[in-house]
Amino acid sequence: MNQYYAQSMPGMEKITWLEIRARLPGAVFGQYVFAKEQNGMVVFTYDGSMADVQELRTAEDVFLLALSDQKVSRTRHDLQTINEMVRKSEALGQATNALMRFRKFSQPPTYRIISRKYGKHDYRRVDFEQAVSDAWQKRYPRWTPVVDGGEVEIWANLLGSQLLLGFRLSDRTMRHRYQKRVELPASLRPSVAAAMVYLTEPAPGDVFLDPMCGSGTLLLERRAAGTSALVLGGDIVPKRVDAAYQNLVGRKKLKRHGRFAYPAITQWDAQTLPFAASSIDKIATNLPFGQQITANLHTLYPVFFAEVARVLRPNGRAVILSSEYDLVKESVRQQPTLHILTGYSMAILGRWGRIYLIEKKGGNSDE
Repeated sequence: MNQYYAQSMPGMEKITWLEIRARLPGAVFGQYVFAKEQNGMVVFTYDGSMADVQELRTAEDVFLLALSDQKVSRTRHDLQTINEMVRKSEALGQATNALMRFRKFSQPPTYRIISRKYGKHDYRRVDFEQAVSDAWQKRYPRWTPVVDGGEVEIWANLLGSQLLLGFRLSDRTMRHRYQKRVELPASLRPSVAAAMVYLTEPAPGDVFLDPMCGSGTLLLERRAAGTSALVLGGDIVPKRVDAAYQNLVGRKKLKRHGRFAYPAITQWDAQTLPFAASSIDKIATNLPFGQQITANLHTLYPVFFAEVARVLRPNGRAVILSSEYDLVKESVRQQPTLHILTGYSMAILGRWGRIYLIEKKGGNSDE
């Protein structure tokens, strides 16, 4: 059984584990690890194909774990210890062999070592990287080191007292999985959009709505999550509506139930949505927040959540991203049919925000 770690946006590692548990049957949780405010990581074991691990959508990158140690002393003696572990570790040899079989290399590959070091140590990051590099060249002298590219990327992470060394299985297409025709500033990262869509618990019969769709990232991820009854997106700004339309409708058609269907994208005001009461199954959206926003959020949020309460069906879900913590809670509190199930704090665009999972209470609607 191989060990892996999936690297996510900071704070999203718990959502990534939920996806791993659902998508990779038999996966066993190991631990959460944090690279300061750069990444969250979830370590796990899985007995299936490495190709399965590459299909995760809430992760930014995935790695085959080759070496792990949680008791690095932070003194200069570490350099000798790490060098020896890389040269002699049986687990590293097994992981290397597994990678060679999976990649089907016919000859020793080219490789590049990428190092990261967080925390206080009695040596520099370059010293740490050199210790790993020297050991690797001694253990695998037929492998060819390169400065850029490389058939194998070896990531050496020193996170305080913890060492994680892994082979990167993913490439940039995991983080940037589609080329949008139109990109807008502050667009959601695909992995964040995937996490939000995942939390809605997508189902084939869903009517899914992003009422502030921007360039359409959440709509793209909902489409990737499987079939639905209908995918709806809109925005108050014509430029954003046009961008979403080009990014989705301009792309390859989606075949569903023997027919071709597009998401429906149009212009509207999210404060007065053009839908009947209790007509939407799932909502996911990135609310405006932050110092660059000119809208009056104290006016927008309460009215928006009133619309969510109106159009969402009983037992329906809304997944909302915002950094306006108090304003979200107060606006939801004003709607008796809505309640926050849980939240996940995460760093995005240099600012901490929170993904809220909100449910509308079941029973008869009282709109």
